[in-house]
Amino acid sequence: MPLDHHFVCPLTNGVHARPASALEALARRFVSELTLVNRRTGQVANCKSILSIISADIRQNDACLLTVSGLDEPAAMAAMVAFVKDIFPHCDDNLPACSKPDGKPHLPPGLRNTNVKFYSGKPVVSGITKGRLMQVGSFKIPATLRVDDAVDLNVESRALDEALQKLTVFYDQRLAAGESKIEIQVFEAHRSIARDPEFHGRLHAAIDRHKRTVAGAIVDAEAHFSAMLADSGSELLRERALDIQDVCRQLLRQVHGDAIGATEIQLLADTIIVAESLTPSQFLALDRHFLKGLVLGHAGSTSHTVILARAFDIPTLTGVNLAGVNYDNQDAVLDADAGVLVTELNEAARRYYAMEYQRLASRQLRVQQFASQPAMTMDGHRIEVAANIASADEAAAAIAAGAEGIGLFRTEMLFLDRESAPEENEQFETYCRTLAAAGGRPVIIRTLDVGGDKPLEYLKLPAEENPFLGYRAVRIYAEFEPLFRTQIRALIRASAQGNLKIMIPMIATVDEARRVKTIVAEEQSNCAGNQIPFDQAMHVGAMIEVPSAALAVDALGREVDFFSIGSNDLLQYFMAVDRSNPCVAELYNPLQPAFLRLLKQIVDAAHAQKKWTGLCGEMGGQPQFLPLLIGLGLDEISVASPVIANLKSEFATLNSSDCQQLLNSALNCATANEVAVLLEEFASQHRVPLLDADLIIADADAVTREEAIKQAVSQLYVLGRTKNPQAVEATIWQREQVYSTG
Repeated sequence: MPLDHHFVCPLTNGVHARPASALEALARRFVSELTLVNRRTGQVANCKSILSIISADIRQNDACLLTVSGLDEPAAMAAMVAFVKDIFPHCDDNLPACSKPDGKPHLPPGLRNTNVKFYSGKPVVSGITKGRLMQVGSFKIPATLRVDDAVDLNVESRALDEALQKLTVFYDQRLAAGESKIEIQVFEAHRSIARDPEFHGRLHAAIDRHKRTVAGAIVDAEAHFSAMLADSGSELLRERALDIQDVCRQLLRQVHGDAIGATEIQLLADTIIVAESLTPSQFLALDRHFLKGLVLGHAGSTSHTVILARAFDIPTLTGVNLAGVNYDNQDAVLDADAGVLVTELNEAARRYYAMEYQRLASRQLRVQQFASQPAMTMDGHRIEVAANIASADEAAAAIAAGAEGIGLFRTEMLFLDRESAPEENEQFETYCRTLAAAGGRPVIIRTLDVGGDKPLEYLKLPAEENPFLGYRAVRIYAEFEPLFRTQIRALIRASAQGNLKIMIPMIATVDEARRVKTIVAEEQSNCAGNQIPFDQAMHVGAMIEVPSAALAVDALGREVDFFSIGSNDLLQYFMAVDRSNPCVAELYNPLQPAFLRLLKQIVDAAHAQKKWTGLCGEMGGQPQFLPLLIGLGLDEISVASPVIANLKSEFATLNSSDCQQLLNSALNCATANEVAVLLEEFASQHRVPLLDADLIIADADAVTREEAIKQAVSQLYVLGRTKNPQAVEATIWQREQVYSTG
């Protein structure tokens, strides 16, 4: 009997190529038929077809019905439900909104008065850069390739099948060589299209029914699916037409090779690429050492090309009218902060942008200075700032970004997407690489946190109605003790190579902590008996993410060496709220006074037993919450690497005693909104002094009023007193219209 599961789409951007690719990849593991119904539209999708899933036009908050029918339906449904509840909500990143609106840009006077030529557009990746303009034309199928009147349909079909197999291998190779998460996700989506049954069916139908050659079938398929996406009514899906074009062109290359023309664009100097459109593969083929910016006639903020540009921090403008652009040996500035491509530079424009480069470089230098220093408040209070990572490869970058250690190494990635668990030596080598990158700094490694909500196919865990409250993390260790002991042995052996600490997830009771400690002690004894070196003083800690553990810190403190608060899950469990459910999302707020009281109780109880206590979770990475976290008295905050330097710079603007008073006031609030108001008032009252010696520019070289105002505002930006210098400058010029400084 078919199994059903109802859910609501949690994705802000709806189900487009990357989330659909993840869903399709899981569905392909099972022989059962899996269908997905968009209950808003009634459209039915085959879960094993990325194109079918995309065409269902599932948007945020759409009610969906998942149906499984077949020989392995219990296992398939268990995996799919777990995926929908835990992995699916995180299959897509929220895309940052751009501050500049479409239309004519509002240029600051210092730029407007240079009388340069500029082309306006929509900034989708911010930044200011310069380079030579290079035009990239659109792809056109060579006229020499026949598309009609295939001579032998069987030969064409075999050539198509062979090309599709080669294309899948091509994407497998690109995935293996992927340099970033988003790059890998894009290639996964393209591979899903390449092996999509509807894509294959459309290609073969063009050959069999219309006597098209392989080239003609590819042209037809591209036109069909591009039109399907264009008619979807979703801007995001329309932008996925570039992915269809990309896959079709790669498929054409598998058939005809160099006969379709060269695809690589040679960059020999700093370059700004100008094109009507650019596919993801074209972007990834560019030498990013010389690629300084993108100017596109047609691309939205959610196209994969733009998402890749954002991931690699390449300033990008879209929606630019490219008519009249002079490409002949032309130097230009791409100002994606102001929303313009500036060409035909004169001396005044060069001087203006020299000041802009200086502003950005000085701010970056100031932030990096904080990155290399310990996090410290104005009154000398220290809190470690560490990094959250999911692989050993991320450790070196985290330390370079200013991390004072690794506060959370999620080891799940070692175990996911494979047919069996990693062997002890593979784990040992991974942990050793992480410790080497940390250079003696502490590394907290969380043991395997999988279960009903993060399924490992080879463990064959049962399906659960509510996997978040079910069989997961430390709760599965007894059944899979050999698996757990293997990881513990690898960790114990690695402890000889650095400052390694083990952290156990999902601890709810003292008994669980004692069982883990017993296994650790037994494996340490085995290592000692076999003369395997290890750190006998290695710490074992507990992650506090279950309310029962939060209320038992005093008892747990007699069993473990340290605590780390998992604020994401703890808030979810404490407030009885599914954080992926938009209907109750407002309850998932760390400013809830009761939650702050719980955090305070945890830290106080831990410190009463002299136990080190950190926090890892989204709350730690948001600067607006930092005064409360300092007030709590935490020993460490562990966050994503990119925010470390900025977070450390925020420490330097705060006083710990003021933060403690703020926390005490927050604990007496009745609502989260009252706490938010307190934070706003605190921020306004605890700003740096209005006058400061750092604001004096003794060597200013401004020659005009425009330049003087610009340099003064830039100094405010460099010192961190404003995050929006353009708005400050605009305000000053409004004042100048009333009270001119001459």
